[in-house]
Amino acid sequence: MIALRGSQNLRDKKFPSYRTLTWGLVFLCLYFSSRLLFFAFFISPYIPPDEATHLGKAKVFSKVLLLPENSAETYQYGLVTNISWLYYWVMGKLLPLNVFGMSDLLFLRLFNILFALGTVYFSWRLLRLLTDDRLTQLLLVVVMTNTLMFSFLSASVSYDNLVNLLAVMAIYYLFAFFKERSVDCLVISLLCQLAGCLTKLSFLPLSLILVALWVLHEVKGVRSLPVAVKRSYREKGWRAYVLSFVILAGLLMNIQLYGGNYLQYGDLRPAMSEVLSSDIALEHRLAARDTIVEDFKDGRLSYQQAMRMTRFVNHEGDRADTAYLIQRLADHKVNGYEALGPVAYIVPWGKHIPATVFGIKAHLSMLNEGLTIIPVAVLMLLALLGFVMHWRRGSQVGIAAYLLILCGFYAIFVMYVHNYQVYLYYENFSMGLQGRYLFPVLGAFYVCFSYSLMRLFRSESLRLGLVGTAIFVFIASDFPFFLYHATRNWFAIMPPFF
Repeated sequence: MIALRGSQNLRDKKFPSYRTLTWGLVFLCLYFSSRLLFFAFFISPYIPPDEATHLGKAKVFSKVLLLPENSAETYQYGLVTNISWLYYWVMGKLLPLNVFGMSDLLFLRLFNILFALGTVYFSWRLLRLLTDDRLTQLLLVVVMTNTLMFSFLSASVSYDNLVNLLAVMAIYYLFAFFKERSVDCLVISLLCQLAGCLTKLSFLPLSLILVALWVLHEVKGVRSLPVAVKRSYREKGWRAYVLSFVILAGLLMNIQLYGGNYLQYGDLRPAMSEVLSSDIALEHRLAARDTIVEDFKDGRLSYQQAMRMTRFVNHEGDRADTAYLIQRLADHKVNGYEALGPVAYIVPWGKHIPATVFGIKAHLSMLNEGLTIIPVAVLMLLALLGFVMHWRRGSQVGIAAYLLILCGFYAIFVMYVHNYQVYLYYENFSMGLQGRYLFPVLGAFYVCFSYSLMRLFRSESLRLGLVGTAIFVFIASDFPFFLYHATRNWFAIMPPFF
């Protein structure tokens, strides 16, 4: 007993102590929250990605009990039917609670900050399935709360914030089921997946990968599943039937949305011009851009006609983008154009994504590239080296391997199914190429990164030096980087009360 107590005291002498870790995590979350409040109060409403559209749809949903219909009032925001609607429904139901005289934009920005804090929390819980190492926990929270695009997006009105939270919850509860064998965890993971699919189309492949991982992990014990389900029904009684009803309802809503879209329009997410008319589609800035570019590309509009049509794009930045795309396509028709192949595409894609994760890509951009991204890249390579050097079979490493598989397959999906297809169609590399599309697996990736980096060295002094370097690099790459590069155009004071 004395030896056990002595060894426990020895472990407690390691830095950070439990007390230091607790206060460190609290400080990091307060620092993160204060920066998000700064962004929420002072960033211009015209800069975060599609924020005006998300806010407009939330206001439309706030006026109805269930789901709205397309109308002249809603055309400027795009479709309000045939879309993933859960985020807008939640935001719409929150808006009537704004009794403080606060602007609707600021009110919803503050609620989105809560989603971001939840994402950080469940990422930390996911790491705890792998390790209780205190340095690793500290590093994870630092990198999660000091990734510039994640910080910037977290303080804006965007369905990505709810998607990121539901994604990391779905991942955490599935892997908690793998480790703890609790049917409750499996049920919660499934509920998060169903809710995520109703929030954004890009959640579908993530859910598919999670289901595949579940099948892969449980293939040997699949025969025991019916017995576990029956036992759960006996133990939980009426609660099990309620959960079954909720799961069935979520499944039916997804089938109605995506199955209905596919049967009626041949697409899981039909274009506005398919659901409504092309003339109506011109009232939405992005639908107008896509319609004009498509008509020019297919020869239905001449160059002069397409350029004149750009006046229908009622957003200055998108209007300029539309004109640029038309000019670029016209040049390619004259001079010829050879697109990158799928393999060659990987290199520029791999360079651009970190620039838009550790920088900002929105209606104004602040890319982190060149010399300033090198320290982050070195740390990523060191983490990969740590994983390879210390890989061995075991439950913890098995979970880490599953997380890497999850991140890898999701990144491949984003790269080829979305980014590469957009690149081929628009003949423009940067079109739609944004690091935030990978944020549903950001927590999982950072768990692997932190876990692997801290396993690179066994020497405590080397580990402390490595984590100190990583903390400095990530903190410097976030708010200080933003303040150094931000111009006056980024800011517009958002008064809390009118």
